[in-house]
Amino acid sequence: MAAAKDSAAARLVALRSLLEVATRAVALQPAAEQIIGACAQPGDVPAQVARRGGRVASDYCRLHGWAMDLIGDADRASLEFRVAQLLHYHAEMIDTCLKLAFPKFRSPRLEQRRLALRGLGEPSRTLRDAQAALALWISDLEQADGVVPPP
Repeated sequence: MAAAKDSAAARLVALRSLLEVATRAVALQPAAEQIIGACAQPGDVPAQVARRGGRVASDYCRLHGWAMDLIGDADRASLEFRVAQLLHYHAEMIDTCLKLAFPKFRSPRLEQRRLALRGLGEPSRTLRDAQAALALWISDLEQADGVVPPP
């Protein structure tokens, strides 16, 4: 009985930590959108966009790594796995935008793709929805176990 209670407590701690990761990722979304927007502007993209974009992409990569550590061997259809996938998408999207904005070789086709960038898209909203679902799930688990949420 005690082992099951410890396992449930450990799971709750991991879910709370994952919620913190998701919350940080959602907080980065406005910066990510600004970077993608700056990359999609006609003309030369300022070098500061690359520096800032690199930092935001690194932040998303770090958050993705933390999420992967927290979810362990979670089922690929689980909410936890979906959060990790979305963090990876955010990091890759920014990286792709920066590569299009600062290519090694320019071509009309790449320039056309760069100018067509429109932000994070639907995965941005999906991450916010996943964050809310995770918070609700944690709340339900806390109520079921009679656990007092941390301050």
